[in-house]
Amino acid sequence: MFHFGTDLAKNPPSAPWKPLSVGYVLSEEHSVDHDKYSRFSGSPTHENTKAWEDLIQRKPTFFAATDHELRAGGETIDDAVRVADTDGYLAALGVYHELHCLRQLRLHLYRDVYFTNLTEANLQWFYDHLDHCIETLRISIMCQADLSLYTFKWDSNDEYRPHAKSNSKRMCVNWDEVERWSSERKVSLWPRLIRKGGSSEKIHL
Repeated sequence: MFHFGTDLAKNPPSAPWKPLSVGYVLSEEHSVDHDKYSRFSGSPTHENTKAWEDLIQRKPTFFAATDHELRAGGETIDDAVRVADTDGYLAALGVYHELHCLRQLRLHLYRDVYFTNLTEANLQWFYDHLDHCIETLRISIMCQADLSLYTFKWDSNDEYRPHAKSNSKRMCVNWDEVERWSSERKVSLWPRLIRKGGSSEKIHL
């Protein structure tokens, strides 16, 4: 059941600090039709597999955050991981963690294609990881609740239930600006990281 609040006078508190400022765009993109696919959806193909890899694997997921950025974001310095040959600490934007989680769920959905030789131990690790991913996405979705309007329609008179539809606009970040900023600040997926004892080592992220 949906519960709709009536208090329209609520104002959000001051927004917390973020490492970048981006523009916003009005979007009418919704996914309500089960038989319509984007370049990211559908059974595995070379094209949609590449689309996900381009989005999260081949893009700048990690960056080196400065002292100021860590402190402004409420992070501690003493246990932060230094990136060698930079003045920064290993960091990532939350959205890339969430996209990683979405991709992991998709890979598991089609594990017969992507993971053909999983052992029971592999599967158990995967389940634990996906449970963490589901919780990550739940927290983010409820935090940034999409309040655009969905309505319903009958496609024919003999249908069991109506189908969702939406022509609502919603405010979305300009994703090109997010990727541009991330590209300018990126670190390798094999960065040289400084351990607590002072030694450095290339580690795959």
